[in-house]
Amino acid sequence: MLFTIQEFSKKTGLPPSKLRFYDKKGLLMPSTRLENGYRAYSADQIHLAKMIDSLRQADISIEDIKHYTEADEHEKKTMLERWKKDLDKKMEVLLAARKYVGGIQAENAQTLLLSKWEKEKSFIWQTVEADRSPHPFKEHFKYAKSLLEKQGVPCSEQAYLKNERISGNKIIAELGFELEGSFHLSENDSLRNERIPPTLFAILQDCRADNAFLCFSYIQIIIRYGFQPAGDKIQRYSNIHADTFDYLIPLVK
Repeated sequence: MLFTIQEFSKKTGLPPSKLRFYDKKGLLMPSTRLENGYRAYSADQIHLAKMIDSLRQADISIEDIKHYTEADEHEKKTMLERWKKDLDKKMEVLLAARKYVGGIQAENAQTLLLSKWEKEKSFIWQTVEADRSPHPFKEHFKYAKSLLEKQGVPCSEQAYLKNERISGNKIIAELGFELEGSFHLSENDSLRNERIPPTLFAILQDCRADNAFLCFSYIQIIIRYGFQPAGDKIQRYSNIHADTFDYLIPLVK
């Protein structure tokens, strides 16, 4: 049994304009054309039409849906697992955004921001040790940068610091730069390469490196917004001479 586009629209609940769009994109083409040239759909396309539209409502891309409809059972299962993970990630981002909006106070200036790295970033890190003092790693930035330049490592102007820990009177941390090109590390190098996936960060801006109350401010932020850090906190300096940094708190990776 064949249905005109108007009849098929009533059967599926999808407007003719959407059916024409799916036809144009190669997702749901009419099973045949009538003598007058009009589109005609078959009864076994009703479920397919509803499924395609349901996947679109779930924010699955047209390309992925087209691939799914043509895939075998094993590939379909693989795609479904990937979609579930992608949707879980989107839900985490929405939850973090909801917490962020919920923590904003209209009467106060907003010092915390949300920012997302849309693409994977590659970093090169080296372990440094300094005496406990205000801005203890400032003198290490220049040396670390020059070390990379001598080895021909293409890196960013911005400097990063993370994984601070205290050992006696020493503070140990990783000092890093974002790679701006390809570079191969040999096994004997004292450098560590890390790829950080697209990540949503809460950012506390313009923190002073000599601020003795920064830890308290961080704890207050976490309590106020109800955030759960999803990894190492990162200090981002605009350059190796900067005295202030942005405090990056990963929320969703």
